[in-house]
Amino acid sequence: MPLDLPAEHVLPLLESGSRRWATDGRSAWDWLTASGDSPVVSLRDLEYFLWYQLPAKFLTDLDQHCRVAMALADLLSGLGYEEAAALSRGPVTMRVLAGWDTDRSRGYRALRKALEESGVEPPDTDALAWSAYMGMTESTVFDMASASLERALSEGRFTPRSRGWKQAQAEVMRGFLITPLHSLDERTPQAAVWEERQEFWVERLRRPLRRAFLGDVRKRIRRMPHTPDGIRDRMRPLLRLLEIAATNPPLTQAGYLPPAIVRELVDEFGWWDWDKQPRSEADVPQIMTLREFAKVAGLTRAVRGHLALTRIGRRAVSVPAALWERVSGALAAGEDFADAIRELLLVRLMQGPGERGVIEAAILPVLAEAGWKPSNGPELNQDMVSFRLWDAIRPMQLLEMIEVGEWPDRGIRLTEFGFVSARAILWHRSTAPRQSIT
Repeated sequence: MPLDLPAEHVLPLLESGSRRWATDGRSAWDWLTASGDSPVVSLRDLEYFLWYQLPAKFLTDLDQHCRVAMALADLLSGLGYEEAAALSRGPVTMRVLAGWDTDRSRGYRALRKALEESGVEPPDTDALAWSAYMGMTESTVFDMASASLERALSEGRFTPRSRGWKQAQAEVMRGFLITPLHSLDERTPQAAVWEERQEFWVERLRRPLRRAFLGDVRKRIRRMPHTPDGIRDRMRPLLRLLEIAATNPPLTQAGYLPPAIVRELVDEFGWWDWDKQPRSEADVPQIMTLREFAKVAGLTRAVRGHLALTRIGRRAVSVPAALWERVSGALAAGEDFADAIRELLLVRLMQGPGERGVIEAAILPVLAEAGWKPSNGPELNQDMVSFRLWDAIRPMQLLEMIEVGEWPDRGIRLTEFGFVSARAILWHRSTAPRQSIT
């Protein structure tokens, strides 16, 4: 449970000790409590002080860091907090301090390991992964999650480093994230975080063109849409590949599917217009795209020269909703140029079909505003956008989400299935953890 370190209890103890002990103990207490202005200290606050703020912010040597930690331990012991005192003087703290003394990268690794093994560092879960750069709401929710874990720890609901403790910890987290709280205006913690992230996704700093381009799309993606009907039929090419992967077929030396399976796929889906049969997977762009997407989505992998399903892939084969969730999440992930194009393309197509050249011209200034430009120096131009547009489109074409007109028709549109999927993709993208401050 939280530690209560008010000045009226702490200062008499400091005054009764030696000058050196009092100085070291006072410096730790000042930092932890803002000199008594915030006397209630959580277990995570204590850990963060010992394992990061003390070694990284107190500009002195390892011996002095250890003395401050030991003085804090004596102070906590004097106040009756024996477990916290044991943490302050214990081997984990001494090991982390020694790591920082070696170099900062080793210190950060020791910090992360110690925090994760403490039990009160909120872990990423399937329901919510934490941002590298948190907004005010997310930061508040993170602290509340840590307090929830601390209560569960004190109640004996899990014990760090015991068998199955991480699963029990994750269960506590899931319960916390989906429980409406009065302090969050009766919203669940995960909903409050998603709302803040969506606001940031739209209201990027110094991005007026982006804000205008996104328009009212946020209102249309406020919630993840329900799984549409007929997923198996709509995603038949991908599902067919997963069924093939379930048989663990051997791959060629080049890592391709066997030619017999390639011929079977092109016949089934009409992906070949020539008299002579394809020699390998490399001759069929649709299969190459499908294979790459299944790998990126975490559905398949190569194992000892064979194609195999992952655990996620096995579930996706049997649960259509899981397949659609994984696909929409994979199409939302990524921070490269093609991913940025896909995001803006879907926003535009949710307004209705359009002509490719017109859409590319509309997207171009929004991409340039975000800082996208070629590495060789020239400014971004429409030809560059047009070229990478196909990387964004290809997997969605195969999954029958987008229809692209054949020459001379340059139209592009979302299918009915694609419209629902676009909402899901943009929801995933807008609620994803923030990886930068801009």
